[in-house]
Formats: sequence, C-alpha cells, structure tokens
Amino acid sequence: MLSARAALCLALVGSGTALGAPPDWRVLLWSEPVVVSVDIGSITARAERITARVMWDYAKPRSTREPPTAFYKSMIGLMVFDCATASVGGAGGVSYSGDDGGGTAIAQFAISPEEAPLSATLPGTLGRDLADLVCTRAKRDAALRHPLPVTQPAG
Repeated sequence: MLSARAALCLALVGSGTALGAPPDWRVLLWSEPVVVSVDIGSITARAERITARVMWDYAKPRSTREPPTAFYKSMIGLMVFDCATASVGGAGGVSYSGDDGGGTAIAQFAISPEEAPLSATLPGTLGRDLADLVCTRAKRDAALRHPLPVTQPAG
C-alpha cells in the first residue's frame, strides 16, 4: 500500500496529463550532461500559480542526496511558476533508474503546489527559460479559452 506522501507524489507528477492524455514533451535544453523537457499538455493554472511537469534526463547517473544513496538517470518533477515575478519552485518529483522516466522509482518528494517555496530567476538561466516557456504558453492557452468579446463599431 502506498503512503499518503507517495500517493500525493504520484498524483502530482503522474505519467499522464489532464484527462489521461499522453505526455507532450518538448525539449527546452539539449546538452551533454542533461536534456530538459516540458510536458506542454500538463501546463495548468492553479490560483495565482502555474504548474507544469518537467523532465530531466541525465547522461550519467546521479546520486540521491539522502541516504540510502541510490543512483538515478532521470527525474520528472512538478514545477510551480509565478508568472508575475518569473519565480519558480518544485512541488514534487520522482527520480527514476532509467531514461525518460523509465525503470524503477528511486526517490520521491511532494508538497502542495500552493505551499512550494519559489525563487526568483535570472535572465539567461534555465529557470528563466522554463518560466518564460510555461508562462507564455499558459497565457496563450487562457486567451484561447476566454477570448475577448468582439464589439461592433458604432455606426
């Protein structure tokens, strides 16, 4: 049986997006040590914050910070964004033994997205690039869901 924390983590980071749709990963950064992708379909407004699933795929295994030490090759996390301040934080994550979130779950954490501490991002950093992508997409999607009313010219 899953602990409450593990169940929350799987619910937040789970393998699908809204309505069970498959993930729609878009590569944001492709470098020798890591590939960072955003699941475009997971971008969701949550009150004043936006959340999105982000995946890190590492070229070489990394070790967990907390004992017992284990090695993982990828991590899928639920990132939280405040678009007004370009701040970002983490609300959950699962580290996996294989590439692309495959293999065995090695470690996990989860907190409420509303309680996730946020940090400011700087221009030219991965954090700012993530915030720009997610916030731009969220703004566009909101405009598509709630278009401005068309008014007729007075005449």
